[in-house]
Parts: sequence; C-alpha cells; structure tokens
Amino acid sequence: MFQQPYRPARNSFRILVFLFLLLPFMAGCAFLDELGAERDNNDNAAQEIHPEPYNPSGFSDLLIPSELTWLRDKSMVVNTDSYAGGVLYFTGRVDVNSLADFFTTTMRRDGWELVGSVTHQDVLLAFIKPNKTCTIIIRDRGLVRPTDIQVYIADDLTKGRRGGASAPDEGGNGAPVAPVETAPFSF
Repeated sequence: MFQQPYRPARNSFRILVFLFLLLPFMAGCAFLDELGAERDNNDNAAQEIHPEPYNPSGFSDLLIPSELTWLRDKSMVVNTDSYAGGVLYFTGRVDVNSLADFFTTTMRRDGWELVGSVTHQDVLLAFIKPNKTCTIIIRDRGLVRPTDIQVYIADDLTKGRRGGASAPDEGGNGAPVAPVETAPFSF
C-alpha cells in the first residue's frame, strides 16, 4: 500500500522544540539548587553568629532584639533637665507573639512592672518603674511586610533628684509641697 516517506527534518524539529521548552525548567531547578545551598550557608553563618540584644543609646533599661532595626527618621528622643524619653520606632521580621514574650521577660528582669496588656491583631504592653513609664506597641503588618514596634518611654528626672522628698513651694515661703503622684496609663 501507500507508505509515507520518512521525514527526518520534521522529527528533528519536534525534538528541538521539546528541548527548547524543557530548558527553562532545567535552568530553574539549577537556580533553586544554588539558592538552597546559599540559604544553607547563610543559615549556618547565622547560627554561628548569635547577635545579642542591645540597649538603645540613652535607655539602659530597655533591651531591643538584634533582629529589629531602629528607624531613626521616625524616632524622637527628648532630653531636658527634668525629663528624658521619647518615641522609638523599630522594624523587623519577627513573630509578634515571640516579640511580646521577649519584652515581657526582659522588662521584668530589668525591674519594670507589667501593669497592662492588650492583645488583638496588635499587642500593647504597658510597664512602670519608679519615675518611669514605658508603652510598647507591636504591629503585625502581615506575612510579606515586617513587624513594626513603637516604644514610648518617659523618665521623670525631677523625682529621682529629690529622692521622693518634698520640695519648697514656688512662692518661696518655705512651706513644703507634697510631690504629685502620677497614675499609670489608663485606656
């Protein structure tokens, strides 16, 4: 009967198209293997270097995890004769719950008392110490965006200098004036 002639060019063309389509997948696998090896090297390096938490300049009783980056352009620090404090902003890829646990543990270790906390999507932690207050807000911004942390800290330096004793009144008549007690944050 009738036989089709052998066409080597047609088969070669099919093989060439198949290889051309297969090439990106092979390159992708090779790229992922290199990326995996690089990630393993970075993980090993990260495990060897254990960055320690640090104290922001001027705040010796506030410990910040090393995974957080200070946002200088958003932060504000105020120092006067009677007051030291400010608002410090940090960001980093850290789990909100582990960060809340970190602050709760380290603040208590540094003599802070946890007087309130609110946990929903975000976490708010309120601490006090004699003459000091600190509020920490941890904002979860989703899986692809880093976590934001705001630290509001205040230190009343006038109470520390007086040692809690009464000070003369403003009129100069020598009558003592009782120190004004401030209540912790109320929400």
